[in-house]
Amino acid sequence: MATSADFMERWFTRVWANEDEDAIDEMLVPEIRAVGLGKQPRIGPEQFKEFHRCFLKLMSDVDVVVDKRMQDGDWHAILVTFNARRRDNGEPVSMTGQVFCKIIDDRIVEGYNHFDLINLFEQLDLLPEDTLETCLQGKGPTG
Repeated sequence: MATSADFMERWFTRVWANEDEDAIDEMLVPEIRAVGLGKQPRIGPEQFKEFHRCFLKLMSDVDVVVDKRMQDGDWHAILVTFNARRRDNGEPVSMTGQVFCKIIDDRIVEGYNHFDLINLFEQLDLLPEDTLETCLQGKGPTG
């Protein structure tokens, strides 16, 4: 059996860098509950694939760097940096994030995701550059 570090490296390479949807079926249990990828948890590989497809419509050439990792039994905490290119113009984008997941028998059975999506969407020109600062001031879209 591979180590958890090997497993996560394989996950990020196959699922994100190689855009391999088959890896999602192989590496997630059918009843996976993935939190932090939208308002509601993503239940099962098919719902995770929906997120995966949407994400990859925006970006290509994804490279995920595992910056830090910790393990406590079956639970794994991973701090990562996603580097990619915008599909519309090829410009580089990046975001940091954390994944906290439970891995049993080389499959993710539960996952919690926390990524700096505001920063990413600002880089993709989908949100104004000062979105976080504006929100912290209590201002909405109309000021």
